[in-house]
Amino acid sequence: MFTVTICSMSPLVLPWLIYIMIPVLEAQEVKVTGYLGHDVTLPCQAITRPEDRIHQVRWELEQPDGKKINIIYSNSRFGVLVPELFLKERVEIKEQSLIIRDVEMRDAGSYICSVSVFPRGSFEGTTNLHVQERLSDGLTIIPGEMLILPRMIAAGVFLLIVVTMLATTYSIIIRIRRFGQKALVRHRVCTDAGGPVMCE
Repeated sequence: MFTVTICSMSPLVLPWLIYIMIPVLEAQEVKVTGYLGHDVTLPCQAITRPEDRIHQVRWELEQPDGKKINIIYSNSRFGVLVPELFLKERVEIKEQSLIIRDVEMRDAGSYICSVSVFPRGSFEGTTNLHVQERLSDGLTIIPGEMLILPRMIAAGVFLLIVVTMLATTYSIIIRIRRFGQKALVRHRVCTDAGGPVMCE
């Protein structure tokens, strides 16, 4: 009898159960640029309604091998927990967003934010952090791009040497040809001493 009652109510109950009980995953991917030695904020935007309550927020760092390590965890009941990592003294959560102070090169990577919202479920998003150096005049330098100028200078010097060698070689070849043509031309000298003309 109980089963029959639930089945007869299923058209009304099923959408409600799906809405309340099944976690909602919203994939979002954001790219953020952080500057070496400055603070950076990685956003985690959970779409909430006034009646929703954020139960917990967790940030993880995805390593190159795909393994995820917990960075910081905030729970409405238990507070904030930060594991012993290289980021321990430099991270905090503010309205679901992760703040990293004094950014270092090793902080670059993919950060995954998971937010549990009651009663709707879970939201997850990925933020890719790229770290750059900033010069005092406001210009930015991406690691690896510092080698572009020396490479361009080296290529220019190499090209100049090659052009000089080609020009010199061409000039030598032209002179050899002209000298060769002069050597091939035979001049005949004829002497007229009042008698028969003698030519050598």
